[in-house]
Amino acid sequence: MTDQNKKIDIVVKYFLPVMAGIEVNVLETYSKLVENGWQVTVHTSKDTYLEKNILPERSEIRGIKVKRYQFRWYGFFPVINYQETNLVALHNFDIFPHSHLLLLFAIKKLMGKKNFALVLTPHGGFNPEWSIFSLVQRLIKRTYHDTVGKWLVNFVVDGVRAVSQWEKREMVKSGIEEEKVQTITNGLENEAFLDIEKQGSKSVRAEVKSYGRYIFGNARIYEIKNQKTIIRALPLIPKDIKFVNVGTVGSTIGNQTSTDEYLQRLKKLAKELGVEDRVIFPGIVKGVDKYYLFKHAICFVHMAIWESFCNVVAEAISQGQICIVANNTALPFLVKDGINGFLVETHDYKKLAEKINFVLDPKNKVTVENIQKNNLDCGQKNTWTNVAEKMGKFYVQLVNKLDNTN
Repeated sequence: MTDQNKKIDIVVKYFLPVMAGIEVNVLETYSKLVENGWQVTVHTSKDTYLEKNILPERSEIRGIKVKRYQFRWYGFFPVINYQETNLVALHNFDIFPHSHLLLLFAIKKLMGKKNFALVLTPHGGFNPEWSIFSLVQRLIKRTYHDTVGKWLVNFVVDGVRAVSQWEKREMVKSGIEEEKVQTITNGLENEAFLDIEKQGSKSVRAEVKSYGRYIFGNARIYEIKNQKTIIRALPLIPKDIKFVNVGTVGSTIGNQTSTDEYLQRLKKLAKELGVEDRVIFPGIVKGVDKYYLFKHAICFVHMAIWESFCNVVAEAISQGQICIVANNTALPFLVKDGINGFLVETHDYKKLAEKINFVLDPKNKVTVENIQKNNLDCGQKNTWTNVAEKMGKFYVQLVNKLDNTN
């Protein structure tokens, strides 16, 4: 494999301007691989979370070529030159378009015509939170995962990248061959390591000043992120403290809403509890300004009901922030109770309020400062550059192994 012949074709349902965990992961890692000589093409839909078929067919983002397709009920058929590509990377584990691609690749392998490495990064999609799907969706998807899906991964996929030890453990428990799976966690943007105090914009400084004291969340506005538990905790903490949650609205996972319906329900809940003036949804905030919001919060709170890794917790840790998170899925692998934050049962808003009040209590200053120091020491080690380097090595190993076999 030469530097002139390092070609990757990526298949993922969404890409920029959609900016959530998977999309950020793809952008930050593959743009670094482009800098290291890889030729990268993303095959994706023309959709955003809220609108269909609106994005251009062709674009280029940070050196990544983007080809977009109309997403129909069966997904889309990416146009890939399988004779020239070295590696095909599937991100997420949707039934469409991934199932028909895996079947195609299985046929190619049986015919001796699969001459590219195939890597899967499920982002938790192989072991999702099943409760977010309707009963019919759950039956179809889980049956597929446990039968044909599992067989296809074991038969045709050359390597699996898990983004956390929790995800690797769950995949192996589900029957995926352990030797295929390598854990490479997500990383942090370079902005996380800049002088946040000096480089925060005037607008974010003014916003933070207007907020006063606040707890911070950085999550899409949809049910799996469970902002309602945080809102329910607000009446039990000091009345001047606000909840500021940045992030986009909507999702198309399972049977979750793809409109702002959930946002309206959150606002209704806040009004019923008499805390509507204390709940703020500024929308998407990027770059240094996002980290400025992390840094100036009382604590970071994330009560999602499911996470395969959780970029935003890693971002909070990088700023030495106290993290209060739900005690489920991958989150306890990032936050150790009492060491770099606190774990709370997912819907226990009373216990959440207790932990926020613990952080606020001057009697606990030493404990809080120790947690902040632990997080600062830990958070400086995991950049997207380091993650991309590990991915590049993993990909080269897979391609070379295939070349040697052929």
